[in-house]
Amino acid sequence: MLTRRARWRALPPACLLAASLTPIAAAAASVATAAGAGQQQAAPAAPAPAAASTAAAQPVELFLDASIDGERTGQLVSVMQTGSTLRMTVESLRELGLDPARFGVAGRTDFALDEVPGLRYRYDAAAQTLDLSPDASLRAPSLLSARNVRSTGQAQASRGVLLNYNLFAQSVGGAVAGSAELRYFDRHGTLTSTGSAILRGERRGYTRYDTSWVRPFQDRLSTLQLGDTVTPALGWTRALRLGGVEWRRNFELRPDLVTYPVASLAGSAVVPSSVDLYVNNVRQFSTEVPTGPFVIDQVAGLNGAGQATLVTRDALGRQVTTTLPLYVDTRLLARGLNDYAVSLGALRRDYGQHSFSYGSPAAVASWRHGWRDTVTLEGHAEAGPGLGLLGAGVLARVPGAGVASAALAASGGRRRGFQASLGYQYVSPRFAFDVQSVRASAGYGDLGALEGTPVPRALDRASLSTAFAGGHSLSANFIQMRMPPASASASASILITDPLGVIGTVEQTPAVSRTVSLAYSRSVGTRGHLSVSAFQNLARRAERGISFTFGMAFDSRISFNTNAGRQRGENVASMSLGRAPDFDGGIGWALQAGTNGAQRYDQAQVQYLGAHGRATVSTQRVGETRISNLDLSGALVAMDNTVVAARQVGRGFALVSVGVPGLPVLQDNRPIGRTDAGGRLLVPDLMPYAPNRIAIDPSSLPPDTRIDVTNVDVVPRQYAGVVARFALARYAAATLTLVKPDGKAPEVGTPARLEGSAQASVVGYDGVLFVEGLRAENRVLVGAGKDACEVGFAYKAVAGELPAIGPLVCQPVQGESK
Repeated sequence: MLTRRARWRALPPACLLAASLTPIAAAAASVATAAGAGQQQAAPAAPAPAAASTAAAQPVELFLDASIDGERTGQLVSVMQTGSTLRMTVESLRELGLDPARFGVAGRTDFALDEVPGLRYRYDAAAQTLDLSPDASLRAPSLLSARNVRSTGQAQASRGVLLNYNLFAQSVGGAVAGSAELRYFDRHGTLTSTGSAILRGERRGYTRYDTSWVRPFQDRLSTLQLGDTVTPALGWTRALRLGGVEWRRNFELRPDLVTYPVASLAGSAVVPSSVDLYVNNVRQFSTEVPTGPFVIDQVAGLNGAGQATLVTRDALGRQVTTTLPLYVDTRLLARGLNDYAVSLGALRRDYGQHSFSYGSPAAVASWRHGWRDTVTLEGHAEAGPGLGLLGAGVLARVPGAGVASAALAASGGRRRGFQASLGYQYVSPRFAFDVQSVRASAGYGDLGALEGTPVPRALDRASLSTAFAGGHSLSANFIQMRMPPASASASASILITDPLGVIGTVEQTPAVSRTVSLAYSRSVGTRGHLSVSAFQNLARRAERGISFTFGMAFDSRISFNTNAGRQRGENVASMSLGRAPDFDGGIGWALQAGTNGAQRYDQAQVQYLGAHGRATVSTQRVGETRISNLDLSGALVAMDNTVVAARQVGRGFALVSVGVPGLPVLQDNRPIGRTDAGGRLLVPDLMPYAPNRIAIDPSSLPPDTRIDVTNVDVVPRQYAGVVARFALARYAAATLTLVKPDGKAPEVGTPARLEGSAQASVVGYDGVLFVEGLRAENRVLVGAGKDACEVGFAYKAVAGELPAIGPLVCQPVQGESK
């Protein structure tokens, strides 16, 4: 079947002439089309002859060169002309990239251009062109993303074992202690166990902290965890440590996913233009847009209140600026998103003191749902022996004025009561205000209360901060907490996280605590920073303090800090000078001296950071006592049938395996080290679930090696490693120097072929010929016909070299050529 353009070109010359003249003749019979390029919507001014009217009433198919808003599309569209009416097929509309549904003609075969509201057009009969000018409402907006993030990838994990360790030795008492994190990982998941041990000294022994097996399900954005876990907490609940099983949503499996509502800006370009987006006067995004409406989605660089400015410029430099206020809160969930966690097990007791101490069975569930972009719903439930708890909360964005929150929870069984929470937060570049108040009745309790950690009766916090020009900032904070009378029988210890983020065990606490604090900071020059802070416990007058701090950084990476103040009736002061080791490795040092009341102290340390770990030697004097310490930290990784020593490893890593020692390795185009004697290098701290570009420098490869791929994208799973293997091939090759019996070199470009090989080569200048695929004994045929000659030679491979052999005399071929 011929395309429209092909059918047009396939018409015979006479038909082409007729097709061109017919619409012109019809236009001559009408005043509306007499101008040729006018808009087709006016009626004839005078009666036309009967023959002309009959001709004009006959439908004529036209093939017109289409453009939109004056910009050519390169498409020929089929248009039927009946008198002054033009009809277009719906299929032609789709081919032009226009949506029939927006034109109101979806489900039809054709339509008249005049019947679409908001559509203007110009038909030029002489040039056989049709220019459509649809309103913005008829154009699907071009969607542009202002957020530039790494794309996600399918996570990878090789099989291996990792040990992160830290060893500490002290001169006083000869104490030796250490901590360790042991991981086993494969494609099914990661098993992790952490703990610490006192190897020499009092209370010798090992204490286990956490042991768990984690398996992520990337396609479901969920994670299954077996073993010890910390239940997620909402803003009005407390986190608990328990051992058991947990199924939770895990948005970290999609680094490219934005979970909170992001701002979108809409605009329209009359002609092709460039668009610049500024957020709080900082350019965040720049691109070119075609004619018509456009939407810039996922506007980043903003948390709280701000201002977005959209600047469009056309080819002539004409500029249109639009400014809009925005408000973004990362605590909200985007519309339709769900976040949840369900935990079943037993509450953990005496964490950090006993390895296996568990208490009451427990079930905990939390849920968050983005009902709208402006409203996020929350729910929470707990159940244990003789106790049940249910609660619900909401976060709602106040238009242009921050986010308000509220929650209500009720407990029943052994602890009956209610808890209510109200909060409000507003953040802007110059001003931020945050307040929350939680009230609980006397009988209210959660699972932590069953284990002896009571719920505060009242918890209030308020903070106010502001920033001024010139790098000045000022903040004020108020915290009030009222606890129920302490229980004498409360001996259990579990991890609790309150809405303020305080983590730990609750000890004997005053019934009421009220603390107010003030802080001021400013920049001093381009490298200095000055801060002043003060606090006062309104319930205990003696608990007050004030502190002055000044710090400065220098070009040589040396930093200086000094501090002076008064804390709880005692003067404190300190001064320090130090230099951290470079990331690539090296020596760092630090000196410190100060006083704490009547006690004087000083300290000096030297630190070495290498490819295999970190070593720190320090000595300090407190009063008349001097103590020296040695601290060693690093990692051992067993992968790819070897054990590699490295710095401590984070969430994701890769083991580069090349087989060539001393080869430079790059991560995201940044040199990070060289391969060891076994041709391997551990690359720590990669971003999980995102492509990380790992590359090698081929210029450092031995001459007799060949490599097809010099970079790979590694997507490690969280807390797992991947072997990044680069396959090398060795050349069995040599450079030959050939001469003829007369002592002259063969002509440049003479073909040559190694016997038994299909690969051909040519002789270069001065008779130089490169040949690969060699064996111990070789024969090379040079040239063809009567000028053909041959040379035989022996070859012995030399590791890391491409030997040069010759000069060799190329003798005429005897007998039949091969």
